[in-house]
Amino acid sequence: MVVPGFGAFLSHEKGASHHVKNNSFYPPTKVLSFNARLQVGDGILVAHIAASLSKTYEESLIILKEEVQKWTLSLKEGNAIDLEGLGILENSKGGHTHFTPYHQANYLTASFGLSAVKVLPIAASLSKQQRDSLGPMAFKLDPSHGKNFNLGKVFLKYAAAGLIGVSSLLSIYNSYDFHLENKVTAQKEAQEIVSRKIQEATFFGNNPLSFSALEINLTKKEEVAPSFFIIAGAFRDPDNASIKIADLKSKGFENASYLGANRYGLHQVSFASFITETDARVFLRDIRKNFAQDAWILMIAK
Repeated sequence: MVVPGFGAFLSHEKGASHHVKNNSFYPPTKVLSFNARLQVGDGILVAHIAASLSKTYEESLIILKEEVQKWTLSLKEGNAIDLEGLGILENSKGGHTHFTPYHQANYLTASFGLSAVKVLPIAASLSKQQRDSLGPMAFKLDPSHGKNFNLGKVFLKYAAAGLIGVSSLLSIYNSYDFHLENKVTAQKEAQEIVSRKIQEATFFGNNPLSFSALEINLTKKEEVAPSFFIIAGAFRDPDNASIKIADLKSKGFENASYLGANRYGLHQVSFASFITETDARVFLRDIRKNFAQDAWILMIAK
């Protein structure tokens, strides 16, 4: 999301992680970052403000500009800006704006409901000498737990459970082996029937059938980037470029886009882009006839 004249807040996914210091496992999440170089608005934030406050696009842009001026002044004075639920903005000694995101909220919908899991290492509370004395044992039974504790009964109980598990596995394996054997037999029978039918078939009497060679081209088709752009306007102020894009999209030009600044420092906006010059000129004629007589074609060599 771009804040015109200030910067852009970006998000990217981060996989599950493990923090060694607090022995915690964290689910996948979305990490927020800030890029102060992306300052040309795409109209999304302003349109959201306009819809939320029931204001026009121009009124919402003025409100956003005033808020950005307050942020910039506050950061220059050495203050930190706390963005609720997102993070903290502050300037470094060199005057660069840095963003520290909050980690409490997880914006990845696939991880909804998942929280961090904290684990404790085995025998963490024992001394080194005590851990060494345990050897390979992961745990030990406590004979004092119950007066009638019988180790033999416990062993028999777990042995019986193990036998049941092994029996289940053997049953599953036998069923699978039987199914596999039947499948192989059926395949062999089907193959024999097909071979017999082929041998019995006669094609065009005794004359063999000849086929011409067929060449198949499997080369992967590469996507071609557009080179022809129908220019709707070029603006000194990038905010005016954002307003133009939003205005074009509201009038049905869904492919309207920002092309960047040209060598004169003007921010260019296009109605649409095309791969071939023929398609571009057809579109240009229609635009000049019905919408804007001053539209023109910009060709960018790739």
